[in-house]
Amino acid sequence: MKISICADDIGQDPAIAQGCLRLFELKRINQISVLSQAPYVEQDAQSITVARRQGLQVGLHFNLTLPFAHTLFHMPLNQLIAMSQLRLLPVEKIRQSFDSQIKTFEDIFQFKPDFIDGHQHVHQFPQIRDVLIHQVIHHYLGVLPWIRSTVLPTKTNQLPEAFKCYLLNVLGGSTFLHLLKQNNISCNNGFLGVYGFNALNIDSYGDLMRQWLSIAQEGTLLMCHPAIRKVDNDAIGNQRPIEFRYLESNQFLDDLNLTGCQIF
Repeated sequence: MKISICADDIGQDPAIAQGCLRLFELKRINQISVLSQAPYVEQDAQSITVARRQGLQVGLHFNLTLPFAHTLFHMPLNQLIAMSQLRLLPVEKIRQSFDSQIKTFEDIFQFKPDFIDGHQHVHQFPQIRDVLIHQVIHHYLGVLPWIRSTVLPTKTNQLPEAFKCYLLNVLGGSTFLHLLKQNNISCNNGFLGVYGFNALNIDSYGDLMRQWLSIAQEGTLLMCHPAIRKVDNDAIGNQRPIEFRYLESNQFLDDLNLTGCQIF
């Protein structure tokens, strides 16, 4: 069974890109998602471009919550969720922000993103999703990138962090999937990797991974957030090296084999 594993937040800290590129070399991940206006994107651009020629998919991690220097619009996640549900977001600012982040990505890498998703899943929220789909169709004018769906696989018995997963669907995941299909935009077949970023060690993260892999289906996307070391000033900075150490371990390979999963 073929699945994808995507590492998010490239550009936020050098340790993230270093860890993710190492994991790609080991064939433990096959996708990375880039915060194009984050401070460390350009220094890793050449290595990322080389890896893409070797099969790595490189996507845009659309950001509306982190206050980077060149970000045109951002707000705290809770506020963004509330305003999107009330349809009170400044749509034109969101459009400008998306266009700016796409342009920055293409200026740095000299290619269009292979796919698009959202930091903290903002891309699927009301108002934002409509802007995103419209701008993607307008911008690409041909073969469209695939876009991340956060809808769960069909078999979700004993799913870890089930409440958070279903909350994503309530906040727009199911509607967004319908819109993607309506607009003939490809997406992943199921989404996993959601948890409270509270795994105490690689064994406890491995327990979560084994549960995710056991319910994955053909074409499922599993997100992760690894780094080679702790990332300072980051809400999940302590968790990143735990994920990295598990993903580079032989145990992860064993878990893939036991569940019949292959990364493609």
